[in-house]
Amino acid sequence: MYFLRLLFTFLILLSTSAYAVQLPLTKQSAAEVIQFESKGKVLSVDKEEDDKKVIFLIKVIHDDGKIKVYTLDASTGLPPK
Repeated sequence: MYFLRLLFTFLILLSTSAYAVQLPLTKQSAAEVIQFESKGKVLSVDKEEDDKKVIFLIKVIHDDGKIKVYTLDASTGLPPK
């Protein structure tokens, strides 16, 4: 469910002229996508690279105080498989 919701949000962001996401994602754009999706406050963004793949780990704190880490593939803008 999370994957489909994130995919839907990402596609909306791509199609909105006021907010365009360019691939591959940067730390900044990964943080913006997740902040928009989660409605939380981004605490940090870490970049992991292996086997020619770049993954961003975005740590977010939500209004209820819970902290969650989201992951995005830089090349697709989606959670890694």
